[in-house]
Amino acid sequence: MASILTDKEIKKLINLGSNLKKTLSCNANGDNIPCRTDRLQSVNLMKEYLEIHNYSIKDMEDSEMQSVNRRLERK
Repeated sequence: MASILTDKEIKKLINLGSNLKKTLSCNANGDNIPCRTDRLQSVNLMKEYLEIHNYSIKDMEDSEMQSVNRRLERK
């Protein structure tokens, strides 16, 4: 992994960081939790952020997502 980021990568990280703050600070529902759309957008932005640092992120398979949703519903 390269230890030095390019100017283009740095600009992208700054933009992603700014957008992450915006999506996580939304309180449209009035419950101090970002709405689902903003939370999912934050996940996508963070994925891009990590990929710039050479992390490999894969999407969950539908069956994995269903399993997670079932566990969350039980809580």
